[in-house]
Amino acid sequence: MPEDNDYLSYMNKGNYAMALNLLDQALLQNPEDPILLYNFALCCFQTKNFKKTIQVLGRILSEYPGFIELDNVYRLKVFSLVELKDWENAETIIKERLQIAVDDAKLLSFLAHVYEYTHRLEEAISVHRRILKANPDYKNSLNSLGYLLALKKKLTPDERAEAIRSLKKALELDPNNPAYLDSFGYFLQTNGKPEEAWKAYRKALQKNPNHPVLLERLKNLKK
Repeated sequence: MPEDNDYLSYMNKGNYAMALNLLDQALLQNPEDPILLYNFALCCFQTKNFKKTIQVLGRILSEYPGFIELDNVYRLKVFSLVELKDWENAETIIKERLQIAVDDAKLLSFLAHVYEYTHRLEEAISVHRRILKANPDYKNSLNSLGYLLALKKKLTPDERAEAIRSLKKALELDPNNPAYLDSFGYFLQTNGKPEEAWKAYRKALQKNPNHPVLLERLKNLKK
C-alpha cells in the first residue's frame, strides 16, 4: 500500500503518470486538500493536459484564496493558457495579477511572450526592459531583449549596442545555453557577420543536436 506522500517521490523522478494515479487515490480520501489539488495540477501540466490543469487551478483559486502557493497557482495557470495559445485570457490574468505583484519577473516574462506571439514587438521589448531595470541579471530577459531587437527591420545605433550588450551578458551568465547561443547567432547573421553566426549556431547545435530551428538557420547560412 503506497504512503500518502509517495506521489512526491514519483514527481521528483519525473514519473508524473504514476504520481497522478497516487494523487487520484489520495484525493478520494481528502478531496478538500489544496496541496493535493495543486500537485495534481502540476502533474496534469507535466503530462500536457493543460485544460485539466486550468480547471483544477481554477478550483483552488475559487475555494482556497488563502492558499500558500497562490502566486505559483496564478503562474501555472498563465503558463497553461500560453501553452494553449489562449493569449487573450493569459494577458487578462497577467495584468490583473500584476496590480498586486507589480514586479513579478515571471509574470512579466509571460506578458512579454504574449506580446511577442501576438505581434506586438515594441511592447514585448518594453516589458523586458522593465524586468531588467529591476533585475539587471535576469538571463531570459537579457536574451529575449537582444533577440527581439534583432527581429526589427531597422535598428538605431543605440538599439544595436543594447542588443549586443544584452546577448553577451546572457552568455556570460550562461555560456552553454543553446537558446542564448541561437539568439546571438541570429543577431550576428542579421548584422552581416555570417561566419561568426555560423560558429554560434554550431556551438548551440552541439548542446542541442537536431534542433529544427538551429538546423534551418545553418541551412540558410549555406545559401
